[in-house]
Amino acid sequence: MPVDAYVGILVAAVFLGAVVQGFSGFAFSAVAGAILLQVQSPASAIPLLMICSLLTQGYVLVKLRGVISLKGSLPYIAGGSAGVMLATLAFDFIDPHVFRPMFGAFLMLYAFSTLVRPRTLLSAKERPAAKTAVGFAGGLIGGLTAMPAVALVIWGDANGMPRLAQRAIIQPFIAAMQSLALLFLLFTAPAATEGTMQHLPFALPALFAGAALGLFLFGKVSDAGFRRAVSVLLLCSGIALMACGRL
Repeated sequence: MPVDAYVGILVAAVFLGAVVQGFSGFAFSAVAGAILLQVQSPASAIPLLMICSLLTQGYVLVKLRGVISLKGSLPYIAGGSAGVMLATLAFDFIDPHVFRPMFGAFLMLYAFSTLVRPRTLLSAKERPAAKTAVGFAGGLIGGLTAMPAVALVIWGDANGMPRLAQRAIIQPFIAAMQSLALLFLLFTAPAATEGTMQHLPFALPALFAGAALGLFLFGKVSDAGFRRAVSVLLLCSGIALMACGRL
C-alpha cells in the first residue's frame, strides 16, 4: 500500500477512535483497531494503538481533572493490576479465538438488556471488595481482549452511576491498565515498537482533535443519552469481538 494511502487511513482511524474515547472514556482500540488492522499486521498496529490510546487518556485526564477521583479508582486499579498479570500468565492457556467471541456474545446480550430495561440492576453502595473484584475482572479481560474498561462500564451502568461519576473512576483505571500493558510489551517484545514512532507524528493532530471533539460531545449529552450511547458502543464492541474470533 502506498505510504500516503496508509497515512490517510491511519489518520482517519485514530481520529474516529479518539472521538469515541473522548466521548465515552473507552473503546479507542475497538474503533481504531477495526480500521487499522485491515491494512497493517497486528504486530505493527497494536503498539501504535496502545500508545495513541494512552496519549488520548492523558489528554482526557487533564481536561477532566476537576472530576477525576484517583482515590476512588485505587481499589479498581489494585485489582486490575493483578488481573493484567494473571492474563499475561494465562494467555498461553486460554485460546483468545474462543474467549473473545464468547465475551463478545455476553457484551451483545448485556448491551441489548440495557436498551430495553428501564431500571438499574444494583444499588450504588460502597463495596470496597467488590470494586477490587471488578477491577480484577477488568484487568483480566483487558489482557485478553484489549478492553479493560468494559467491566467498570458495566458496573457503573448496573449501579446507575451518573456519567461524570463513571468517568471519574474509569479514566484513571484505563490509563493505569494501558501503562502496565505497554510496559509488559516493552519488556517482552521491545522490537514490536520499532516501527511505531515513525508513524506517530502523523497521528498526533488527529488524535487530539478527535479527543477534543469527543469531550465536547460528552459535555452536551444527558446522563440518559450517555447511557444509551454507551450501550450501543458495548453492542458494537461485542460484534467486533465476535468477528475477530472468526479471523
